[in-house]
Amino acid sequence: MNHTPGRLTFRLILLATSLVLIAACGGQPAAAPPTTAPAESTAAPTTAPVEPTAAPTTAAEQPTGAPVAAPKGEVIVYTSRAEALFKPVIEAFNAVYPDVKVTVLNGSNSELAARILEERANPQADVLINSDILTMENLAAEGVFAPNDSPAVMAVPADYRADDGSWVALTLRARVIMYNTDLVSPDELPKKMLDLADPKWKDVLGSANSTNGAMMAQLVVMRNQLGEAATEAFIQGLLENNTQFFGGHTDVRKAVGAGELKLGLVNHYYYHLSKAEGAPVGVIYPDQEDGGLGLVVNSTNAGIIKGGPNPEIAKIFVDFMLSPDGQKIYAERNYEYPIVPGIPLAEGVAPLSSFKLNPFPLKTLRDELEPTRALVQKVGMP
Repeated sequence: MNHTPGRLTFRLILLATSLVLIAACGGQPAAAPPTTAPAESTAAPTTAPVEPTAAPTTAAEQPTGAPVAAPKGEVIVYTSRAEALFKPVIEAFNAVYPDVKVTVLNGSNSELAARILEERANPQADVLINSDILTMENLAAEGVFAPNDSPAVMAVPADYRADDGSWVALTLRARVIMYNTDLVSPDELPKKMLDLADPKWKDVLGSANSTNGAMMAQLVVMRNQLGEAATEAFIQGLLENNTQFFGGHTDVRKAVGAGELKLGLVNHYYYHLSKAEGAPVGVIYPDQEDGGLGLVVNSTNAGIIKGGPNPEIAKIFVDFMLSPDGQKIYAERNYEYPIVPGIPLAEGVAPLSSFKLNPFPLKTLRDELEPTRALVQKVGMP
C-alpha cells in the first residue's frame, strides 16, 4: 500500500539525479505552473536554538538616514511546502508588503532541486523554501545559493544555517510517534524508536518511505549514533512488521487518525494537525531515557537562488520569514518550532527545551548520507 508523490519531467533531469537524493516531505503533487498568492489576507545543538544577542530585524527595519521606499515588484518562490502550510505566511508578507507580487511554484523537494539545476544558467526563481535539509545541503554544495549576510540570517544559531548564510533554517520539527488512542492503551506504548521493530507492531505501523527527507535524516542520525548494525536491525524490523510505507507524512497521519493503523512515525506537527481536526490521536516523544538517542530534529529551510531575477526582494522575503510576524505564523498555524527564540508556541506544543535532543548537528547530515543510503538499499527499504 505505497503512495508516492508525482514527478516532474525535466529535459535535464538525468544531470540532477546524482544530487537529488531525497523526495518530498508530505508527498507533494507534481509541480504545476507558477501561481500568484493572494496579495491580501484574504549555541549548543543539544538544546533549542540559542537566544541571539539582538533580535533579528527585517529589511524594512534596517536603520537608515532617510525613509526607505516600500519595495515594489515580484518575488518568485519555489517551495515543497503544502499550500495550506505556506499560504498563511505569504498572506502575512503581503499585509506588510502589498506591492510585492509573490509567485509560487509547488513541487516535491527533489523535483524543485532538479528544476533549479536545470535552470542554473538562467535562474527563474528567487527563493527556495523546502522541508529537506539534505537536499538543501546538496544544492548548497553545488553553489546554487547566494551568500546572505542579513542580520536576521546571521542571528540564527550556526548549527541551523550555512556559514555564509546561503541557506538558513526557518523552523524545526521533532520526529515523534503518533498513535490512535482508541486502538493503543498507554501501558503498551513504545518508548524508543527501536521499539517499532518489535513484532507486536506487525501490520499496524505506518511511515514515510526512504525518499522522504525527514525519514532519511532520521536514519542518518540513527546510523551515526547507534551504529550500522542497530540501524540495519531497525530497518529490517520495520520490513518484517509489514510497515506501510507512504510517500509522505500526510497519508501516515490520516491513516492513524482513521484507525487504519495504530502507530505512525511522523514529524510532531502532523500529530497536532490531526489533533486539531478532532482525530483520536496521542503522541510519544521517544528516546528520552538515560543514554537514549534523544529526539531527532529536522528543519524547513530557505535559500536565495544565485542569479535570480529579484535578489533584493528575495532578501526581504527571507528576512520576513525570520521576523516575528513570519515566525508567529509558522508557530500558530503550523504547530512548528520557530527558529527565532521568544516566539510563543501554539497551544499544546511542548517546548523543545523540555526534551532531551539528539546532538547530531543538522548542517553535517550530508556527510553521513551516502553510507546511510547504501544501508537502506542493502536492506531493501522502499
